[in-house]
Amino acid sequence: MNKIEHSYARHAVSEQQTSMPSCYLEPGSVDNWRHQRMLELTRSIWRLLPKSKWITVGDGRYGSDANFLYANGIDVIATSLTDEHLKYAKDKGFIPAFCAENAERISMEDNSVDFVLCKEAYHHFPRPPIALYEMLRVARIAVVLIEPIDNPRLLDGLKQIIKRVLRGDREIQFETSGNFLYRLNLRELEKLMTAMGAEDVLFKGINDFFHPRLSKYKKNEFNLGFVLTKFGIFLQNVFSRLGLLGYGLACVVVFKQGAGSEIIACLKGSGFTHVELPKNPYVNSAAE
Repeated sequence: MNKIEHSYARHAVSEQQTSMPSCYLEPGSVDNWRHQRMLELTRSIWRLLPKSKWITVGDGRYGSDANFLYANGIDVIATSLTDEHLKYAKDKGFIPAFCAENAERISMEDNSVDFVLCKEAYHHFPRPPIALYEMLRVARIAVVLIEPIDNPRLLDGLKQIIKRVLRGDREIQFETSGNFLYRLNLRELEKLMTAMGAEDVLFKGINDFFHPRLSKYKKNEFNLGFVLTKFGIFLQNVFSRLGLLGYGLACVVVFKQGAGSEIIACLKGSGFTHVELPKNPYVNSAAE
């Protein structure tokens, strides 16, 4: 078994050990509120295009990302490396459809869905760019990534120290399954998409605050867990807007072709930043 196969094997084992997510067990919890606010970043897209077809990639938490889209009336197929948990979610009516897919070798045909959603899974892949190429291949319009980003600022070192103190984190580069945590670099992603001849990338930064002891508190109540979670997010937002702290996560929408003025205007109206990629002046020139 080579290193890539070994990495996927480790991740498959880790996925099988995943517990039921809070969206099914404790929908009123702080933990579910955290994940829902990340997924809400997709709302502008599917509200504008309610008939669009989606798949989720790396949706190993019992198809919880697909469940969010399905609950909002979107046609979606949940996929992940293994399908045992997805089958359970389908049998319980949490998701409408599923299949097992390796992100580097998706079995679907080119342009078979409108959008691909990959939430907090891209950074676990052993070869993320290859997975991105595959997601772009099967997507007709765009790939939506909700991922930790590599965007260091002055106070990011202090943030890591605080996380280690509060949560006991000892390792920030590797996950317990052994895989490297590949944080998304927006500038590198822009260069990758420019090389592929894409035209538009839109993104929106977001901060999160997680501590396992706070996750089971109820949201929308004046309690310690919810107050501390919201305060942690608020404090990070203040420093991020001052340019002293990088956003911890971003929703990045990578379009295969031009996004179109309507989609761009809709996303910009929701706080997304539009990056118009440079156009190749030689793309149509005759070969010498």
